[in-house]
Amino acid sequence: MSEAETYGPRLYRNTEKMMAYSLPNWTAAEDAGLIALHATSSPDGSLVERKSGHQFINMSSYSYLGLNRHPAVIQGAIDALREEQIIELGIAPTRIQSSLMYDVQERFSTLFDAQCFLAISCSVATAALLPLVTSGALIDGKPRVTVFDKRAHFCMDLMKPVCADEAPVFISPHNDMNYLEDLCKKHPRVAYIADGAYSTGGMADMDALLELQDRYGLFLWLDDSHAMSVIGSKGEGFVRSHMDELNPLTIITGSLVKGFGCTGGIIMTGRQDIGRIVNTMAGPMCWSQTMSTANLGSVRACIGIHEGPELALLQGKLRENLAYFDHRVPTAQTGSQMPVRMLLVGDPALSVSLSNTLLDKGFYVAPVYFPTTARGKEGLRVMIRADVDRPDLERLCDLLDKHVVPHG
Repeated sequence: MSEAETYGPRLYRNTEKMMAYSLPNWTAAEDAGLIALHATSSPDGSLVERKSGHQFINMSSYSYLGLNRHPAVIQGAIDALREEQIIELGIAPTRIQSSLMYDVQERFSTLFDAQCFLAISCSVATAALLPLVTSGALIDGKPRVTVFDKRAHFCMDLMKPVCADEAPVFISPHNDMNYLEDLCKKHPRVAYIADGAYSTGGMADMDALLELQDRYGLFLWLDDSHAMSVIGSKGEGFVRSHMDELNPLTIITGSLVKGFGCTGGIIMTGRQDIGRIVNTMAGPMCWSQTMSTANLGSVRACIGIHEGPELALLQGKLRENLAYFDHRVPTAQTGSQMPVRMLLVGDPALSVSLSNTLLDKGFYVAPVYFPTTARGKEGLRVMIRADVDRPDLERLCDLLDKHVVPHG
């Protein structure tokens, strides 16, 4: 057998090629002190780098409402530990789950008007349930042709080879509704896998997707992590807010570590009858660890914020900061209700150099390059938050205008 014959088919994954294109970027960023940092949080929300003592503001944090350091959320974790007197039950969640877990899921289901399940992370939820969508186990028992948007997040992209063992897998050009409709015409059962709101800016075309769903029975799996808490009167996100009722042909996933400010993953579905399948067939959610008591306590407290008037106040502060940033530093995302703003410079080395300059001046703005962005689309990703004070935001805009904007 020749060396070439030992290679896998690499139909949906090519680690060697991915590393060849991306590792030099990561190496340059690490050499510049921009990744693998260790820092301590300060009471004012800034970070202090462990070795150098350098203090900076993290402007690539996706805790868009600042809930990750909200006193009530922190106290919620403490209260739960005191109430339960245990870190975690220490048994597969398929067999026994805590009453606290049940209560939190029920609170979420009421808040978002959907059947909600929790996982230790959004990635675990995706690994657990996405193959059950392709196989049809979560729908009608029949396999579905599965179409991944080209820019679908890593946690979904990773599952392509697994899903391809269940049904044909296609990769769609980004947000290409014509491509998707052509596949719907050719195949009686199709599932579409994509982000609702993308980490590098932009959103799914919900109107077109819902029209295709209505016309062809298209199943939608949409990861709405970056819109959770940011959009919707209850923080339900971009996708859920587009649907009066969450139908049985839609699953929404989300990370609770972003706008929601805690940790874990959430699954929303319109199906009320899949609890048994989720509890027994969703491997990573069944036989791995579950959310800890402290984690669940913080989530419970954060749900309380979403149920009350404070959420609207925080969303309003975020919108004010977004409006100010857009006025000062126009980008392709200007005017978007999502908090991600991309400043493109088109060169990985330049993105690293500019990020380093900003860090020296007190702001961490992450450089982005392949595989986060396409080659030639390198730049800096700014994530606007509600808890950034206006003087700090003004100073950031001054620095961006001076050092980054001229390269755009």
